Amino acid sequence: MQIIKENSYTRDKSKLLRKNILLKDLIEESERIFIENPQDKRVRLHKINCKKDKNRYSISIVNTQYRILATICNEIAVFTKLVNHKTYDRINKNC
Repeated sequence: MQIIKENSYTRDKSKLLRKNILLKDLIEESERIFIENPQDKRVRLHKINCKKDKNRYSISIVNTQYRILATICNEIAVFTKLVNHKTYDRINKNC
């Protein structure tokens, strides 16, 4: 699986790392697990019902409440946001 990281994802990641909210190792481990086996139970990949983006998925960061929002299509995953669960609910509420 190929991963493309949008600027918003990279910005969210650097902000969380700068504030010491998340560890770089946890994020990289989750990305590695997802690349190797997207169906691994540790990343809890699941589809989000969204009218605007039919291919939106949620990927969990291992052992945290943070999620990666991604668009997955044809073996290409575009990571769009890295958010906590509260923001995740707000983003996907009116989707």
